[in-house]
Amino acid sequence: MKIAVIGGGIAGLVAAYELVKGGYRPILIEPDRAGGMIRSRSHEGFTLELGPNVLVERPDMVSLLSELGLTPEIRYPTVKRYGQYVWWRGAARKVPAGLGELCRTPLFPLRVKAAIPWRLMRPGLLRPSAQDLSVLDFFSPLIGEDATRAVLDPVLKGIYGGDVDQLSARTIFPGLWSAAVEGLSIAGYMRRRPRGPKPSIMVLNGGIQRLVDALIERLNGRIEYVHSRVQRVSESSPRQWTLSLADGGEVRVNACVATIAGGGLSSIVDGVDEALSRRISGVRYASLTVVHLAVPRDERLMRDAFGVLFPGGMRDDLLGVMFNSLIFPHVAPPDKHILTVMLGGAQARGKSVDQAGLQERLPTLVSDLLGISVPEWISLTEWKEAIPQLQVGHHALVASLDECEIAHPGLVFAGVDRGGIGVSDRVRIAREAVQRVYKSVA
Repeated sequence: MKIAVIGGGIAGLVAAYELVKGGYRPILIEPDRAGGMIRSRSHEGFTLELGPNVLVERPDMVSLLSELGLTPEIRYPTVKRYGQYVWWRGAARKVPAGLGELCRTPLFPLRVKAAIPWRLMRPGLLRPSAQDLSVLDFFSPLIGEDATRAVLDPVLKGIYGGDVDQLSARTIFPGLWSAAVEGLSIAGYMRRRPRGPKPSIMVLNGGIQRLVDALIERLNGRIEYVHSRVQRVSESSPRQWTLSLADGGEVRVNACVATIAGGGLSSIVDGVDEALSRRISGVRYASLTVVHLAVPRDERLMRDAFGVLFPGGMRDDLLGVMFNSLIFPHVAPPDKHILTVMLGGAQARGKSVDQAGLQERLPTLVSDLLGISVPEWISLTEWKEAIPQLQVGHHALVASLDECEIAHPGLVFAGVDRGGIGVSDRVRIAREAVQRVYKSVA
C-alpha cells in the first residue's frame, strides 16, 4: 500500500517517521526545506532559535525524543520557579502563580480578588450561552473584562498572535470549555484533571533543529522524497488518490496525510470537498518576526523571569521579549545574555517589516522598556502567514475536517489549522493522524 505525506514541516516528518515504523515506505512531498519553522543557528557562542523557542515536555514529545536518541540532549530550565510577566500600565507585572501572588498582584482589581474564591466554587459560572465564545467573553464572568485583557491578552498574543476578543475559547481551552458545558465549577474541573506536575518547557543542546535533523536522518533511504508542490488531490476510486504536482507529474497512492494548512490546503481539496475548501480559505494567518539581541551577562534583567509579554498597541507591534539565557544559560556565551524579541501577530495586519528601520529603533525601544543598556543587534527572521488565527467558530472547521475524513477514507488532515500550533502539539497531531490512516485503509 502506498501512502503519501503532503508537507515536510515537523508534522510531516513525524508522520513519515511513524509510517516507516509501521513498515511502510511513504512518499514525502515538500517543495521547500524540510522542518518548516523549526530552525536553529549558531552565532559566536549563541544558539539562535529562529522559530519556536522551546518544547513542552508532553508524552508524545518525550517518547519521540527518546526513540531518536535525543534524551541526553534535553536541557531543562536552571531556574525552577521562573515567572512569566505581562506589561501593564507601563511596567512588567508577574502573572500570579498562586493564591499569595494573586492577593498581591495589581493585575486584578480588589473586587475580583474578593470574589474569586466564591466564583471558583460556583457551578455553571462559565456555562457558555453559544456554541463558541471569545476568550474575553468566556473568562470575564470569572476574573472580569479588565483582568482578562491585562493577563490573558498579552499571554495569548505571545502564543497565537491574536486578540482575546476574537480568539476561540472552545478551541484554545477545550478541557475547560467541556467542563463549562457540563456546568462544572472551576474547582470541579481542576479536581477532574489528571494529577501530576505541570509539563516543563525544555530545549535541546545545539538547538531545536536537532529534532528535525534526527528525523531526516532516520528517514534517509526509507522514504521516497518528491521535491514539488501538490496542486490538487482527487479521488480516482475508493481508496485510490491521485496527487497532481506543480511540475506536471502525478503521484498515485492509497492514502495521504495532508500536514499543510491555509491556502495550500484549500486549493488541493477543492475538488474533493468544495465547502471545506471555502471554510479553510476563510482562516486568517498572522505573520511573525523574530529578532535576536544581546546584552552583557551582568546586565540586570528581571530576576527569575522567562520574559515579558505585551498587550496590543505597542510600538512596532511588539509581542514579547524572552530572556532565553536567564533560564537556559547554555544558549549564550558566558559574558552575554540573548534576548528573543517577537513582533507582529494579527495586529500587524500583514504589513511588511522595515528591517533597516527596525534595526535602528528596536534596541532602543527594548532598552527603554526594560531599563537596560541598549542591546546589540544579532539577527532578524520574518515568517509570513505563520500563525493561524483560531477565532470564534474555529471548531466548525475542525468538525468539517473530521467529516471529510469519514466521507473520503484514506484522506487525513494533520495541519496546524486543527488547532495545535506548538511543536509538541504538532508531534501529537501527526501521530494521531497516522493512526487514523491505518483505521481508514484497514
